[in-house]
Amino acid sequence: GCKTRGIKLCGALSAAALIAARLSKCLPDGEWEKYAVVTLIDCRKLLEPALSSHHVGFYHSAILNTHDMKGGEELWELAGRTYTSFADAKNSNKHFSDMADLNFLMCRAIENPGLTPSSSLRTSFISVFEDPVIDETNEDHKELGIEDYMGCASTHGVGPTIAIFDTVRQGKLDCACVYPFPLHSREQMQELIDNMKKILINSL
Repeated sequence: GCKTRGIKLCGALSAAALIAARLSKCLPDGEWEKYAVVTLIDCRKLLEPALSSHHVGFYHSAILNTHDMKGGEELWELAGRTYTSFADAKNSNKHFSDMADLNFLMCRAIENPGLTPSSSLRTSFISVFEDPVIDETNEDHKELGIEDYMGCASTHGVGPTIAIFDTVRQGKLDCACVYPFPLHSREQMQELIDNMKKILINSL
């Protein structure tokens, strides 16, 4: 679906999450809400000299976009809108030019939690990666006796309500979802993720 529309998976994941989040509030259609999406970009290939994807370290930058939702949005239209906003910002080098501003705002939020919604230290609703990890090493893992695994990173402090670490493993989408506890409960997040899955599957 993403390939036929010229967008990346991060657009569809963001759109499904935004639709699910707004549905969870049971707001009437036509009532506008604003949501922020942070898209993380692996900058290793953009450096001089370029680094391989296996180079150890954190080389990600981020672009923050906000989206207005009024209810009744369709997945693929919203996915196109979220991805286009991100792509336009990236083409304008926002992931480099805005880095100092984002770091400044993060520091201010840490020092003044009251500046964030409900003093929650949440800077966005969701964070996604521009590109998923592609994993085709299933046979090697079987030989080692590994049945399942996931990879993600998390830090305490300022961050999104939910961070999605997506991997395409043997042609199947596998996501690890990280959220701040006890700010949000497992039941609350499970309901959100279940609704995201329904939205994605029903739109295929």
